[in-house]
Amino acid sequence: MLLHLYSGLRCSVFAVALWGAAAGGGMGGVFAQTDTVPAAVSGEVPLAGAGPDWPAEALLARELDARRALELGLPSIAAALYQELLQDKRVAGNASAGNRVRLALATALLEEDRVEEAGRALEGFSGEPVPEYFLRRALVEARARQFDRARASAEAIAPEGLPEADRPWLFFLRGLVAEAARDFNQAGAFYQQAEEASVTAAQRSWFVLARARARLFMGGVDERMLASLRQTLDRNPRSPSGRLAASQLAIALNAAGRGDAAAELLQGQLNLLPREERQAGDEWRLLLGLIAGPGSGEGRAALRALLADSADRDKQRAALRLLAGAADTTARREDLENFLDGLIVAPARHPIMEELLLFRAQFALAARRFVDAENDAGRVLASFPGSSARVPALGLLTASAWEQGRFRNAASQAVAALSEMPDGPARAQLGVLVAEAWFRARDYRNAADAYGAALGAVPAGVPAGALMFQRVQAEILAGGRLDAAEQLLDAQARDERFDEANRWRAEWNLARALQAAGEVARAYARVSRLLEEKPPGGTDGEEGLIAEFAGDSPADLRARLAWLRARLAFESGDYARALELASALRGALDGVPEPLRAEIASTTMLLEVQAGSALGDARRTEEAQVLLKKLRVDFPRSDAAVYSHLIEADLAAARGDIVGAQNALRALADNFKDSPYAPYALYQAALYAERRGQEQYYKEAYDLLEDIVLNFKDSGLVYYARLRQGNLLRLMNKYGAAQTLYEDLVNTHRYPGFADGLTAELALADCYAAQAATDASKAESAAAIYERLLDQQSAPADLRVEAGYKFGLNLVSRAELQRVETVWWPMINSFLLDDAGAGALGANGRYWMSRTLIKLGESLERQAKFDQAREVYELVLRKGLPYATLARERIHRAGPARP
Repeated sequence: MLLHLYSGLRCSVFAVALWGAAAGGGMGGVFAQTDTVPAAVSGEVPLAGAGPDWPAEALLARELDARRALELGLPSIAAALYQELLQDKRVAGNASAGNRVRLALATALLEEDRVEEAGRALEGFSGEPVPEYFLRRALVEARARQFDRARASAEAIAPEGLPEADRPWLFFLRGLVAEAARDFNQAGAFYQQAEEASVTAAQRSWFVLARARARLFMGGVDERMLASLRQTLDRNPRSPSGRLAASQLAIALNAAGRGDAAAELLQGQLNLLPREERQAGDEWRLLLGLIAGPGSGEGRAALRALLADSADRDKQRAALRLLAGAADTTARREDLENFLDGLIVAPARHPIMEELLLFRAQFALAARRFVDAENDAGRVLASFPGSSARVPALGLLTASAWEQGRFRNAASQAVAALSEMPDGPARAQLGVLVAEAWFRARDYRNAADAYGAALGAVPAGVPAGALMFQRVQAEILAGGRLDAAEQLLDAQARDERFDEANRWRAEWNLARALQAAGEVARAYARVSRLLEEKPPGGTDGEEGLIAEFAGDSPADLRARLAWLRARLAFESGDYARALELASALRGALDGVPEPLRAEIASTTMLLEVQAGSALGDARRTEEAQVLLKKLRVDFPRSDAAVYSHLIEADLAAARGDIVGAQNALRALADNFKDSPYAPYALYQAALYAERRGQEQYYKEAYDLLEDIVLNFKDSGLVYYARLRQGNLLRLMNKYGAAQTLYEDLVNTHRYPGFADGLTAELALADCYAAQAATDASKAESAAAIYERLLDQQSAPADLRVEAGYKFGLNLVSRAELQRVETVWWPMINSFLLDDAGAGALGANGRYWMSRTLIKLGESLERQAKFDQAREVYELVLRKGLPYATLARERIHRAGPARP
């Protein structure tokens, strides 16, 4: 994007061009500036969007979604999300973030029993392996029956070296290794330890499921074993030993590759099992679901029966996980949702009701049925106040709000989740997301506080410097807090975590914010101080700046700030210093990479043209003209070369050469039709044509504006071009055509959807008023609009005062003199005598207020109320309004005040 430099558009044409390589998307850290012309003319443009080299907030939100799915017991969904994250170059290119996601992906794949894929995911791990990596590697080895290697890892990993959520996995691994060694007592103790160390019920249910899966692949099998188990079952079908033999025979048949026979055996045993034998029935249904598979009819039926009626909560959770994992198509998901609906609405509360609600909410969220998802998550919070399901429910609400762009609500839900979460990686990540949500909600003060809190526990893969940059940016955008932003930036500069790139980006944004706030001298002093700091091992002053372009400070950042210093010197009126700085900078760009070097060189040449022309002497002016031609030759398609036509037009107009100014603007519009400056050049050319004050030039101006309307339909200037055309039609006494044009604008650009829409209504009223001499109804139409605009509380103060002044004149023209004072005096009281109202008035409002006072004074004089007239005129002087000379004359005419 591009920024306008000067003239009617006061911000720099080059700020985004010079920062473009860093803009990148980043964390949303942008600073927007509006100009002194309508927003549609200048645009509201980001000045320095930062692009920290870490995953953006949308990726962080997606990672939290994946973590929540994994914690809920939806590893297939989690795996898909983690795989998607690894496809993003911002994650894959960040070693810390990439490793974190790969470990989580391996976890999800292990829970899905997709062991080979888990191994491949771990192969992408870079850098020095950590205990979490060795643990997952060992689990893959155990599943591949490489028990010796798995045993070595299991013995080498210390539980205290792992995150709390990983420790149960280590105990489970040790159980697998012990079972492979036929040490069943030791294995049972480790399995029990894994279940007891589980941090959530969902994790515990996974170990129940994983232990059942392990039984299906552990140990060997032969025909003698099968015959022995069959004999035991036949002899004692209803005894505990017979029940155990049935389970072992089914496992052995499956291990021998006869899964159909195993499923048939279990189904037969279930058909014969008395209802009171629930423990055996639960085990067989879980085995049947695993052997037949949750996607098969009999496997699905067994797991649904287990979920619907079991005394074992963990097996019910395991059944729910398996059923959810198999719901991999829309039809299967809808079928499972219908089944869950029946369990949820049953008269008796289901034993794992909170999990049922959370799974259904997750399905609804995935289908973007946000209301359903939020209803179920809200029900969990309301009905299960002490449940561990509260944090995932709050996570669901956070995700739902985020997906809908309701960032303030997302921040509130995430803050509630933080208050219930223990310290750890998930909490640290969510802390950053809270800050990002506040930032996106444009609640910058809360965002700044949240970034500060996030710096207390920075997540792996998130550079602290990026958070520090965002914290400064939030302070800048908070409004009226530039002092706080400056103090914070100075304090953070002493923190070794604040890397140079992010620090200098923050300096750029702060300087631009100070510049936009009119504190050019302060911005200039800060940037100068920063650039004159002696870098480590560098030299002093301007020589040091040039020598250190390729030193500790990245050359592009230092060069951008050097350009900004020269620009600020120009804006502060120190043209000689600006010229000196710009000339030095242009000769010191060897260390700056392309295309930034060309962008800085071209923009600096244009700055030299401006500074040389502003100095005013003949030699400098001639040198500026030579440099202007060189700019267009050396960088013919650059933004600076394009914008140089606007500068040339300004310089010509300053000399009184209106034709020359128009020619420069036409050259821009004709030769750079794709430039965003082209419609602005046409608009400015139309203004110059109008200034020539004859009907032929009014027609010329109209045609130039029509070019904008027809050929730049997406330009923000179209509305203003049409509005200006209406004014030109009135100047040519074509009131009917003007009225039609204004009415069309009023209908197509309605306030408040279009912020400046009321200007067309005011122009329409002016058009009606101009026709009132020949049509009395027009005066009434004008009065209705003026009165409504004056009374519209949300309208800009300047526009309301202008409408109020014209409403009073309208009343005078219709001989409603008594109403005039009742209209004007309340307006004077609200927008002049009241401090808050007076503070809302801009230059335009003060102009119309002064005209109101002058007219009111005249009215009072005609009524021989000279003392009151004098008081009104004196308000012009006391409030420093325009027309002070005229007010003094009227005071003198009214004579001395009566005693």
